Amino acid sequence: MTLAVLLGAMLGLAALGVPLVFALLGASLTTLLLFRPGVPLEVMPQFFVGGMDNFALLAIALFFLAGELMGAAGVTERILGFARAMVGHIRGGLAQVGIVSSFVMAGISGSAVADAAAVGSVLIRSMRRAGYPAGFAAALIETASILGPIIPPSIPMIVYAVLAGASVGSMFLAGIVPGVLIALGLGLVAYWRAGQLALPREPRATLPTRLRETGRASAALLAPVIIVGGIRGGAFTATEAGGIAALYVLLIGVLVYRGLSLGGLWRALVQAAQGTASVLVILGASSIFAWIIADQGVSRAFAAAITGLDASRPVVLLLLNLLFFAIGMFLDPIAALIILVPIFLPLVQGLGIDLVQFGVITVLNLMIGLCTPPVGYLIYMTASMAEVSPTTVIRESLPFLAVLIAVLLLVTYVPAVTLALPRIVTGR
Repeated sequence: MTLAVLLGAMLGLAALGVPLVFALLGASLTTLLLFRPGVPLEVMPQFFVGGMDNFALLAIALFFLAGELMGAAGVTERILGFARAMVGHIRGGLAQVGIVSSFVMAGISGSAVADAAAVGSVLIRSMRRAGYPAGFAAALIETASILGPIIPPSIPMIVYAVLAGASVGSMFLAGIVPGVLIALGLGLVAYWRAGQLALPREPRATLPTRLRETGRASAALLAPVIIVGGIRGGAFTATEAGGIAALYVLLIGVLVYRGLSLGGLWRALVQAAQGTASVLVILGASSIFAWIIADQGVSRAFAAAITGLDASRPVVLLLLNLLFFAIGMFLDPIAALIILVPIFLPLVQGLGIDLVQFGVITVLNLMIGLCTPPVGYLIYMTASMAEVSPTTVIRESLPFLAVLIAVLLLVTYVPAVTLALPRIVTGR
């Protein structure tokens, strides 16, 4: 009953258009007043602040800043130029450019929304001018942008690692192979759809052009290597990596590309602060929500219910995927992580599922939710950029979503997809 009121109040408030943070707070307050009247309400601000009071979460602010600086410093244009020179001549060339650009940008920002904004704001217009259907262009950018939280660094994976006590470095490494598979799969679908739609190809770039564009983008291309290599090599922590990423992008923006003005720096700082604040207040509100769930023994109840089904491990994983997928269609990924991880962590540990693999399963599910109705933020964001209806974007994205779901199933049922690289690097 408690859980029904808690979730029902939160979803009801969200459906009425109440911002998510206030929906979470309102649902938590209602539940405490109804079922735990003896609990002093002072616990709410305590848990709210405590949910944000974790040094590892500083990485979120720093990676947000790195992503914003990337756009302000002209890094995006260099990456797009590099991708165009390398894959623009393939069938559906500009679509392939979008995928490669999203893959490279993912190695700096760690955010799907930031990647969609950076790549989409430039490339969707170019695709439309070249004769690409606007809905196809939006759907391509929408689905490719989820590479941001899969390819390291990843803001959702940092949050998961903090909640589950997993290694941030291992989480980052675990996302590389699934990210590569997603990029290849999206590229194949784009190639197929380009043939169906008779989309134009870009001229094949000459070797001097490729070398020139690689040189122009080389400083940006080094950023992911520095970030991931430094973390795994023990040179710095994930939080320090965020600071190094932001400083690195700032330096190449000022000294190498010379495209970062004082006005651009100020806008990047403001936008990074806004993005960070939006994530952290959700984390704070979700901490109260998660405490109520833990206090009511929901984790034990779920574990007992699933154990009572006497289901095999593959069936349990399927049930978890279906549940996470459904929740991802309605909830913000960060809020969903804070709610889901404490509930299901004891269950997956009891089943012997690796915490790193479970983390990638959870994050990928919730990222797919950003591309699915009714709440999928990326649908509306890219539809607005392409000036088409969200329905058109949803329809065009179906083949791309099939790729994401196929990779999700691989991650779920083939542990080596996520665990092989961390084990090779760590030697365990």
